Amino acid sequence: MISAPSEADIDLITLAPTKETARDLCLLVNDLCYLDKMRQIVVLEDTLDHPERSLLFYAYRQVRDRSWLAEPMRDIFRHITLGLTEQVQVERLLDSRIAAMAEEDRRHIRDTLAGMADKSAREDLRERLNDAAADKVLVLRALRNALAAHVGGYTPMVAADYARFSLPDSLRMDYDELLDLIANSVRIRVGGADELILPIDPIDPARYDYDRRMARRLREEKEEVEEAVEPVPDLEGRLNAIAQGWANDDPDWCQWVDRLAGYLQVIRERSLKELLRLVDKEHWAISLLGLPTPVVSRIFGLMSNGAQASLLRDMENHCDFDGICLTHGHVSRTRESVLQVIEQKGLADGGAARLKTIMHAPLGYEAFDALATLDDGELNALWRQTSKDTIGTALLGTSIEVAVRLLSRLSEDARQMMLDDMESLSAEKTTADIQQAQRNVLWSWDDDATLDETLAGIRAILAGSAS
Repeated sequence: MISAPSEADIDLITLAPTKETARDLCLLVNDLCYLDKMRQIVVLEDTLDHPERSLLFYAYRQVRDRSWLAEPMRDIFRHITLGLTEQVQVERLLDSRIAAMAEEDRRHIRDTLAGMADKSAREDLRERLNDAAADKVLVLRALRNALAAHVGGYTPMVAADYARFSLPDSLRMDYDELLDLIANSVRIRVGGADELILPIDPIDPARYDYDRRMARRLREEKEEVEEAVEPVPDLEGRLNAIAQGWANDDPDWCQWVDRLAGYLQVIRERSLKELLRLVDKEHWAISLLGLPTPVVSRIFGLMSNGAQASLLRDMENHCDFDGICLTHGHVSRTRESVLQVIEQKGLADGGAARLKTIMHAPLGYEAFDALATLDDGELNALWRQTSKDTIGTALLGTSIEVAVRLLSRLSEDARQMMLDDMESLSAEKTTADIQQAQRNVLWSWDDDATLDETLAGIRAILAGSAS
């Protein structure tokens, strides 16, 4: 007879789901669903077949390192890439996996406890093992509900929230925390889908340390240990010298300078930090040349002393002041690439530039378009009382100005996620879907009512919901 748990028993407990596992599950569901929605099938298949080289599975390794959770997720997504579209089939497949795992855990727990002589220790271990096994079942059910929502046509963020909502209280994060985490998810931080898989090492793929390379890619591990760095001496004076050295009266040059400087002055600090991550250092070193010192100083103010020194050194290397090392045309083209990131992400224009690429033709329903005339408090109530998926679909059929007005009531992170969802919705929604969504947003649609009567009714509903 034995009185201590075996290594297998310890594994059942240590590999039980935690809050971090639940967090990674929701985020991984969101990113994998997004790849499927955007038809990035090659990337998705590589991610599922080679989790050891996947930045997604590395970043969400609380899932990756729990085979009881990672393997069913990979299996169902494989079926989805092969054409699985029925919610009931997803539910049946995962229910059968859950039942098999639960039976295996019950048998293991029974056999383990039968070999223990110490009654007190046996009952303590029984409780711990049963709790671990029960939590595994609940987490797999959350996965089932999320993937059923995905194949049912819901957006990736909604599918992730299905997982969150289905988790037990002890593991569930709140909705706002999920939104914040999705806004900074690995897929968004990395950028292009093709960057989510590391290439196979050609020399020794079996022994190559992919985890370390992925840690560096995600900036979780620094290439060198940073020591304390003193502030850059005479930073403002040196930035002034660079600005003066690149001063130019050419109208085209001034246009590019004014355009980027204007954006960098009005973009909120949180969005600027996101922009710093999206644009590489060399592009910053070139695109900031010739911009007014106060604008450049705002960018430098978001950096550590070491990063400031490195960027300033690169900028000064592009100047000799006896002759310019770079052509003005090259600088302007680099500056244009930064502007494209700003506009594509909607960091300065409320998403207007990005909306132009995903909107359908305006339907021209005055009652819906008139929502833009509601005050800020009324629009806030509208967002709280209406499904985000419904509003996102409805906005596809209005004007850019109306869409920007409604989106302006969201936080920066929430607006970016809404734009992501609208991009995926745009490819699958028909004119009839958009028309119905606009009617749903208005709750009731009386074609005989005047515009003022319709707005009055909406205001009454919103006022009632807020009270």
